[in-house]
Amino acid sequence: MLVLLAAVALSASAASAQTTPAPTSRMGAGRMQDAARTPEQRAEMQTKRLTQQLALSAEQSAKVQTIALAENQELQALRGKYASADNRKGAGQELKAVQEKYDAQLKGVFTAEQYAKYSQMREDRQEKRKEGRTKQKS
Repeated sequence: MLVLLAAVALSASAASAQTTPAPTSRMGAGRMQDAARTPEQRAEMQTKRLTQQLALSAEQSAKVQTIALAENQELQALRGKYASADNRKGAGQELKAVQEKYDAQLKGVFTAEQYAKYSQMREDRQEKRKEGRTKQKS
């Protein structure tokens, strides 16, 4: 999910939490809808999904909610910073740093088995995105 959020951050053109991004031809309907969500809404969706997929306890779920909210707030700030296409050169490195920071926090919340499953789910999503980009270029 974190990588998905990073991809959305690169695709979205939201300037702040109070503005809705203008649809562009590069953004699919799902991405436009996700880009319009607040960090709180994204964190809640992410927490619900991870709670279900990883069978998190109530305590783990509450910790994940806190981590996801902080992450989504930071990602939103980066989306604002890199809103223009002219200004995206450093975005990838900063997004990767944010992902690594919050992944480390999640690793401290999840059991070893849950983290392994989480990592596999993230890799699967990355692979699907790569395939989608390859098809778009064809």
